[in-house]
Amino acid sequence: MVQFLGNQNPGAAGERVHMVTLDKTGKKSFGICIVRGEVKDSPNTKTTGIFIKGIVPDSPAHLCGRLKVGDRILSLNGKDVRNSTEQAVIDLIKEADFKIDLEIQTFDKSDDQQAKSDPQSNGYMQAKNKFNQEQTPSNKAGGGQGMGMGQGQGQGQGMGAMNRQTTQKRGTTFTASMRQKQNYAEEDDEDTRDMTGRIRTESGYEIDRASAGNCKLNKQEKDRDKEQEDEFGYTMAKINKRYNMMKDLRRVEVQRDASKPLGLALAGHKDRQKMACFVAGVDPNGALASVDMKPGDEIVEVNGNVLKNRCHLNASAVFKNVEGDKLVMITSRRKPNDEGMCVKPIKKFPTSSDETKFIFDQFPKARTVQVRKEGFLGIMVIYGKHAEVGNGIFISDLREGSNAELAGVKVGDMLLAVNQDVTLESNYDDATGLLKRAEGVVTLILLTLKSEEAIKADREAEEKKKEEAKKEEEKPQEPATAEIKPNKKILIELKVEKKPLGVIVCGGKNNHVTTGCVITHVYPEGAVATDKRLKIFDHICDVNGNAIHVGSMTTLKVHQLFHTTYEKSVNLTVYRADPPELEKFNVDFMKKAGKELGLSLSPNELGCTIADVIQGQYPEIDNKLQRGDIITKFNGDALEGLPFQVCYALFKGANGKISMEVTRPKPTLRTEAPKA
Repeated sequence: MVQFLGNQNPGAAGERVHMVTLDKTGKKSFGICIVRGEVKDSPNTKTTGIFIKGIVPDSPAHLCGRLKVGDRILSLNGKDVRNSTEQAVIDLIKEADFKIDLEIQTFDKSDDQQAKSDPQSNGYMQAKNKFNQEQTPSNKAGGGQGMGMGQGQGQGQGMGAMNRQTTQKRGTTFTASMRQKQNYAEEDDEDTRDMTGRIRTESGYEIDRASAGNCKLNKQEKDRDKEQEDEFGYTMAKINKRYNMMKDLRRVEVQRDASKPLGLALAGHKDRQKMACFVAGVDPNGALASVDMKPGDEIVEVNGNVLKNRCHLNASAVFKNVEGDKLVMITSRRKPNDEGMCVKPIKKFPTSSDETKFIFDQFPKARTVQVRKEGFLGIMVIYGKHAEVGNGIFISDLREGSNAELAGVKVGDMLLAVNQDVTLESNYDDATGLLKRAEGVVTLILLTLKSEEAIKADREAEEKKKEEAKKEEEKPQEPATAEIKPNKKILIELKVEKKPLGVIVCGGKNNHVTTGCVITHVYPEGAVATDKRLKIFDHICDVNGNAIHVGSMTTLKVHQLFHTTYEKSVNLTVYRADPPELEKFNVDFMKKAGKELGLSLSPNELGCTIADVIQGQYPEIDNKLQRGDIITKFNGDALEGLPFQVCYALFKGANGKISMEVTRPKPTLRTEAPKA
């Protein structure tokens, strides 16, 4: 993607400055090769800086159409890079993830003008030929010494090939000092090889393809690297290139003594979403006591086996699987305040912790099986995937009559650990290596998993159970015992036997509540309290089958429905909103000494319910408050849960400015208006 912001600050001699945005989403790199060099502006002046010396075909840099070989980069993502080194600019690009903003200075003078103004110069075409090698119709692309900007965790240095036909003529002369830096490598910088699987070094050792020992150096890097490769292919140049985003890389070598433990404690990353293998402690009496390794170091490789981005619990298995007595580790030393391992450094050895204990926390149904190895265990394993647990190592076959079969190992079991070595995230080679080296009585931690058919049957049974529960909920309930459930209309029957209902309700066309009839108070001696099913803020939709249309009924008519004495029982349709449908507002006024508030109050679990309002005491109250309102705060003090005597004393003793918070129902209209 390119964002052109127009000509900005055009300079002398045809110089132009413009902004370009490159987005490499879906691409391996931005597609530019850079070099630090000099440009001769005139016979007596020159400009130094970071220049584009190569553009990869079909890359974001090529497709944008606004970048040319020889362009000077003035700033990157708002940071001035005129005086920066190549490596500093490379680091900025890697830190930028998938998008960079470049401030570009380009030069558009023609060759004829340049020849006239500088007859002694070699001309731009010579410099251009340095970039393009030979101009041929075949558009043969040359190599590049600069960095092809790939992803931050990639192989680092990459080479950019140029598109010949998009190269524009320039009049600027590149000096010899820059041209000396432009020699192309004989092979590409950018490493596009497949990095999965294993490969053998020239010494015959098997290493991961992604190991630093298999890192590809270009010709100039090889010329600068005077170090001889070891048996795993390591040199510090290859290590630094492979892990160029990591700090203070070291190569640590030690001879392993079979009779002496390594004395190395490992820990994972404190962020459980990240995989890492940290040194938690080094035993002063162990084999690693004499080498340059200390707590906090991150181990990224051992003997060509990559540990970076792997779980630390599998690292012990990797260490045990490496052949020979020599261990070569690549470590990154971190500063004390860097984000790192999840535990404090371990000082006492050996530790009493068992790394397999967490398995039973994660998999409560896991079991321990002990199998005596008499030449063989009698099991075969496979790396696979299961719908219940994901990827892992599974038992694929059992030898008939073997100790493993007799001990209860089953085909399909997931292998979680061999002795003290966790295999949760091991690959096939790690797991088989542990099984081959195990001797005597071998302790296996296994998890028996359901078959695909069983998992499918369980899902179907769960769905069926949900359907049945849904149908059960939809069945009509006996009104006398029906349970009131949230957000659903329920018909209930109350046994009254000529006993008052004992409630205060809000609602009516001359009431502040005009959308429904809602209970705001329950007297303890009434039939509603005895039944115990109705609560404050329940919405009553009808009484004995007669809908309550508060929009067309007066408040008095609504109240009479609940003050009528019913013979034996009364049927109510109830809706309990969750959360309750309420509104809160404040009433402020000045209370005169010796003058009553004019409110009749009843105790309520949320504060005090207004049972009646005496008109004419205070106009502010007359206009705003009504029967059924609940006062929840008085002068900033919450009344919820306070004894009624305390609440009454607050109201009685208050004078001057009074502030009350009032809670009032605000129900949704659920009863249709009567037809005319």
